[in-house]
Amino acid sequence: MTKKADRKTSRVEGIIEYIIGKSPHSKEIITAFKPLFLVRERLIDELNLKSIDPSSIDGEKLRQGIPCIDQAPFFLKGDPWEKIGLAVASAMREGFPALGEDVARLEKSIKAGDIRLFDAFTDFPGSVEKAVARWSSKADIKPQAIGLMLGTVARIVLQAKSNGIDKHIEGMGWEKGYCPVCGAHPTIAVIREKIAQRWLHCSRCGHEWRFSRMFCPGCEQESPSGLDYFYVEDRRQETAFTCNSCKRYLITLNQISDMGDHDRDVSAMSLIHLDLVMQEKGFTPMSWCEWNTF
Repeated sequence: MTKKADRKTSRVEGIIEYIIGKSPHSKEIITAFKPLFLVRERLIDELNLKSIDPSSIDGEKLRQGIPCIDQAPFFLKGDPWEKIGLAVASAMREGFPALGEDVARLEKSIKAGDIRLFDAFTDFPGSVEKAVARWSSKADIKPQAIGLMLGTVARIVLQAKSNGIDKHIEGMGWEKGYCPVCGAHPTIAVIREKIAQRWLHCSRCGHEWRFSRMFCPGCEQESPSGLDYFYVEDRRQETAFTCNSCKRYLITLNQISDMGDHDRDVSAMSLIHLDLVMQEKGFTPMSWCEWNTF
């Protein structure tokens, strides 16, 4: 591990310990995902994947709502798929011991060439679902195990390759509720206290973008009377934005300082009690992910 990667993983470990201390009810799930978060940070640094060329992103197409992933290839056959997959498998075994047998079958199939991870990304994201069904049947592996691996692999590759375009697209006038990088809807929003702006976070690629507080990111409808925020007891900083039009919700951290270290995925995971409450109320997440699927 490089010194830079070591610093990054140490940083994430510190954030995780802080969040667990603040939200002890989330300790079990965050501890399970911790190895995946750490391997993600390590691989993004160590693999040194070539970032997307910012000049390949057309600003006019972006303003029309066409995300970067539909303008430039993020997944290439020559990427180190086996290395990424086996590293992720090792982290899965550590965090999810109940999936041990499935992970072992995954590793065996990857090493034997029976499962080629690139095949799951040839027509992303639709090809992922097809790969999960095909490999689950072919190799007798639980779909949840394959889905967890592919989701983590996708995040590593997408985040690594989008590092060079974040600032480039920032001022291009993106006004959609889905991610300008990968096209996914957000899993958590943050309203920063100094400027009262809402920022959406994508768990698929890790990108954050600003979006109007007066619109629903899911259906993009402006309906002040149909938009609301739900919170538990007096914890007004931890809320769930709801839209009565599309019946979706979005976990939201309200009035958060712009200062301080953070990991939005860990923060979202610490609020799974809100996910449970909102789904019991008949709302669905703005975006399904590995930890809000019950």
